[in-house]
Amino acid sequence: MVTAMASGLGGVIVARALGPAGRGEYAAIMAWFGISCIVGQMGQPAALCFYVAKDPQRARDYVATSRAIMLATGMLAFIAGLLLAPVLSRGNPEVADGYRIAFGISIVTYVGIAYTYSLQPRHLLSWNVVRTIQPVLSLLILCILWFLKLLTLNKALFILAATLTLQLGWGYWYCRRNALAPGHARISLLRPLTAYGIAQIAALTPAALNAQLDQLVLSQTVAPADLGRYAIAVSLTSLPIPLVAAIGNVAFPRLAAQQVVTDATRRMQCYAIVASAGIAAAILAPLALVAYWLIPFLFGAGYRGAVPLLWILTPGAVFLACGQVVGDLLRGRNYPAVVAWAQGLAAIFTVVLLIALLPIIGVYGAAIASTVAYGAALAAMIRSLRHLPRHGRRAGRVPSIAEKVVADHQG
Repeated sequence: MVTAMASGLGGVIVARALGPAGRGEYAAIMAWFGISCIVGQMGQPAALCFYVAKDPQRARDYVATSRAIMLATGMLAFIAGLLLAPVLSRGNPEVADGYRIAFGISIVTYVGIAYTYSLQPRHLLSWNVVRTIQPVLSLLILCILWFLKLLTLNKALFILAATLTLQLGWGYWYCRRNALAPGHARISLLRPLTAYGIAQIAALTPAALNAQLDQLVLSQTVAPADLGRYAIAVSLTSLPIPLVAAIGNVAFPRLAAQQVVTDATRRMQCYAIVASAGIAAAILAPLALVAYWLIPFLFGAGYRGAVPLLWILTPGAVFLACGQVVGDLLRGRNYPAVVAWAQGLAAIFTVVLLIALLPIIGVYGAAIASTVAYGAALAAMIRSLRHLPRHGRRAGRVPSIAEKVVADHQG
């Protein structure tokens, strides 16, 4: 709840300080930075959570090995980002500098991930504290600069860099307190971490495309002000996600630690799905009702065009929030490849609908494409979860596609 509140208020401040055009440029930079992070992390947040829960005796070494993996892949993502900055900025020198700042903090982000997500299965409270530090500190600094009328695009990005660095230090300290650091990178641990991570990146890449492809495409095809209004609609409809994600954050390590699937396991899965959909709908339905008055009041009259976009995105946001929880359930059952398949299907919907609708109705087409894609991903994952084997599973190994198909057929 604290994370959602801090992120939401920070978004309001950035939007009011930068205006629709500046907010659009900020949204474009953060969308591309998010894709860079997905590539650089190589699926290690989920892999770390799974193996620290599964094999706690070697938790320190899993953390050190995962950190080494992300440093290697993160450096490649960092270099690629710097080379692409002039192209992504569409010839705007100030925006190009913003891309360089964002990509420049990639390495800090990757190392911080190793220390943060290893805490999830070991000490949930510490994990939540570390995750909350960055948005809270960022909000505090943004408020100060906004009050002094000094907030600019690049200063907002420097704030992100500074707070992520502080989060890294805090995460390392908590890891030491919880016997997760220091450790030694082990060659023998590369295979299980990379195998799980590759399956996870296969799921996260299309999922990230589903979440970001609309803004990535809009960053290169529409005016920054239009993207700014679209980004506000996306941000508001994303408010339930941190709250709903808490359900999956608890269920994932619990499922990973289980050796067999019981009736209680299946009941927990059902409760998690129903609760996630209910919470998201309970937050977004009232928001949609008051959006016509709320958005101009919070962000200014220039953002009134975000209201119909929010209405279109609202059902999609419920699908997205619930889908994240279902994805965590599948990953906890050691089926990350199923998540990859479902998100890949949704990515196809996104691309086809963007091609068909964007030239005709602009940003409204992007909103429709996102909503349909999130619904397709959720339906595919729920169907696969229902058809998983009802009893024991092989622990510690990602199933092959052939095994998944056989399991689905038997189900």
